[in-house]
Amino acid sequence: MHLDSETRKRFEAILNQKEELKEVQEALKESVKKLADEMGVKSARITRILGLIEKEREKGGVIADEREILETAGEFA
Repeated sequence: MHLDSETRKRFEAILNQKEELKEVQEALKESVKKLADEMGVKSARITRILGLIEKEREKGGVIADEREILETAGEFA
């Protein structure tokens, strides 16, 4: 496979985007860790909260559904 200069540029652009994404993901991970530390909880809990917020914003009703599930489970505990 021969790469012309335009194709090379496109490959380089993709590689640069991947590197930028990696940096943003690391920054996000650090932000979550910092918030978790400040709140005295594990990062996984912050990630779960963020996930629920995202789902709630997308679909709605997710938090109410989770609350119902937890209440039902609590009845058995």
